Amino acid sequence: MSESRLTVALSNDFFKAFGRLPEKSRGKVATFISKFRANPRSPGLNYERIEGGKDPFIRSIRVDQDIRCIVRAPDEGDTYVLLWIDKHDDAYQWARRRTCHVNRVSGALQVVDVEAAELAVGDAIAAAVSEALANQPPVPQPAPAQTQVGSLFAHCSDDQLMLLGVPEALLPAVRAVSSEEALSRLIEWVPQDCVDGLILLADGKPIEVVIEELERQRPAAIDPTDVAAALETPESKAEFLVITDDDVLEAMLSAPLERWRVFLHPSQRRLVERQWSGAVRVLGGAGTGKTVVAMHRARWLAKELIKADAPGRVLFTTFTRNLATDIRANLTKICSPEELQRIEVIHLDGWVMTFLKAQGLQVRVFNDEARDSCWSLAMDVADTSLGLDERFYREEWKDVVLAQGCRSRDEYLMARRVGRGTRLSRPQRAQIWPVFDAVRAEFRQRGLWEPEEAKQIAADLIHKSAGSPLFAAVVVDEAQDLDVASFSLLRALVGEPRANDLFIVGDPHQRIYGKPVVLSRCGIDIRGRARKLRINYRTTEETRAWATAVLHGLDFDDLDGGSDPASDYRSLLHGDHPLVQGFEDPAEEQRFLVSTLRQLRDEQQSLASTCVAARTNKAVEKLEALLKGEGFATRVINAEESDDPSDPALRLATMHRVKGLEFDQVFLPGLDASQMPLQVEVNKRPDALSRELFEQQERSLLHVAATRAKKRVVVSYSGKASPFLGRS
Repeated sequence: MSESRLTVALSNDFFKAFGRLPEKSRGKVATFISKFRANPRSPGLNYERIEGGKDPFIRSIRVDQDIRCIVRAPDEGDTYVLLWIDKHDDAYQWARRRTCHVNRVSGALQVVDVEAAELAVGDAIAAAVSEALANQPPVPQPAPAQTQVGSLFAHCSDDQLMLLGVPEALLPAVRAVSSEEALSRLIEWVPQDCVDGLILLADGKPIEVVIEELERQRPAAIDPTDVAAALETPESKAEFLVITDDDVLEAMLSAPLERWRVFLHPSQRRLVERQWSGAVRVLGGAGTGKTVVAMHRARWLAKELIKADAPGRVLFTTFTRNLATDIRANLTKICSPEELQRIEVIHLDGWVMTFLKAQGLQVRVFNDEARDSCWSLAMDVADTSLGLDERFYREEWKDVVLAQGCRSRDEYLMARRVGRGTRLSRPQRAQIWPVFDAVRAEFRQRGLWEPEEAKQIAADLIHKSAGSPLFAAVVVDEAQDLDVASFSLLRALVGEPRANDLFIVGDPHQRIYGKPVVLSRCGIDIRGRARKLRINYRTTEETRAWATAVLHGLDFDDLDGGSDPASDYRSLLHGDHPLVQGFEDPAEEQRFLVSTLRQLRDEQQSLASTCVAARTNKAVEKLEALLKGEGFATRVINAEESDDPSDPALRLATMHRVKGLEFDQVFLPGLDASQMPLQVEVNKRPDALSRELFEQQERSLLHVAATRAKKRVVVSYSGKASPFLGRS
């Protein structure tokens, strides 16, 4: 046993239940917790055993006439765990079904509802058997008892599964899993620390590879009665908060739904709280907590600088201004004032402009009129014998010259043109280059800089200064949308490669701007430090599956020249399947949207967590006029401002603007064949390959919009449906 000391912990489930209590009850519970923490052995606390319960250590304590607290209380020892809080009958019902034990192999403390897990697997197995029988030919067939599929985890020993986090009591349920459907149902009821491992095993990876990839090591010695020691494991820290600081407890009780501030999944915590030998790249699908990990990593790096009394700051950058604003606000919820002073949150393009102006360079922001004028003048030197129009030159400039940082004709002659539909010989490239020289000269004459060029110049100036790195470390969010120039600049900002210098998170499946980047070509080596998050905490499995099906058949990179499959992550939650509704004409679709929103408003009173997202700004304007005319209070989320959660109005936004946000319900109206993909933009693409790449980006956009929903997605269209809807 570890050294005896009084330990009081609260479970993640406790905070969930606390958040659902009426406001008047929360105050009483907070007072109870304070008294309980001061002396859990007080004679005034009447511990009652749970009649018919599965775990003798789980007890009930009276908070008031109506509320009961469920506690794991030892017969001997000094560790108490508050597991649940609820009305009397509901609290007892919850407690009867649960056990709370230390996993004898992994050492983690685990709360398990064995009955629910067995029912979930049993239902899935029954459905699979029924389907198998229904699909058998009408000829002599085997008896139903012989109709079974082998377990997905038959090749794993009990200890191997328990090392991955499977509780001993759930081994029979896990071994009964014989299909993806059964696994999908089971993971809602197993401890989160074993979900990663089960997903990878079901995907066909050998158990030894999974254990190594997830960095699971069996502790040297485990005392299954030492709950205090179990609470110190990374797996337990994802589910339990040991109360050592009254301020932390008070903050959690005042905002119980923001559990991300304290509870990190073991796979997340291993990424955050670690001394890495160099740059790290973390991939993860929508809702897997990438931004949460990035924010906690920034805080951890700041704490390390403070602890070491080291100079420098941590740079946190993301792709858009509004996301930077949101992150800055969220960091205030997890960081002390001293830690916040060590973290600078920026939108990289804005930082570059400020930096260049401070260096004495004349820098102006582009507008369409100035850009068009420069290109018109530059096209005067174009070789007409090539038969290439201005649209081609502009795309070649953007997709090749700027994307690869070509500053001279020789660099352009050597550049890769993957993804460009029009083939060009080396002599033809030489004939094209004078137009790019001319347009660059026109830009400079007016003090105009393309964002990519501005980043190149900033990186050059930083390299030439040969001073100390401008930042001690850089954390990058939404990395899939950054370009080569951005990553090269970020490398310059932290100097030569060293420990903990770059922490990069992203999801190529959500790339709605830009093109793939290979980090190694930007001076960023992630070999041995590439990781992936596989658990979706936001969307239901039904929504995740629908949104992922939109991307079916597409290949996505891993930010370093490899591929990133979308098949190896799952959602913990289940709910309704997305509703896709088609109509003959727009008026009929509008009536459906209005009536559905009215019904939702009647049920929930507020529509603050409901968003109607459309493909274009013009479509948003039309929806705003329609809904205001029907009596709805609306709030349009603009590109330059963050949302205000206190506003009870229905949200409206473009599909691009909802990136990084989440809502209970998301409505996606107007998804006809002209809007998704946006045909106006498709028609501007000069060749089949560029059209194909644009359509891939559009499918990613639909994927992003749908995965903003936590509970429900409603898709509608009139006339001919978007071809993407047939894929889901």
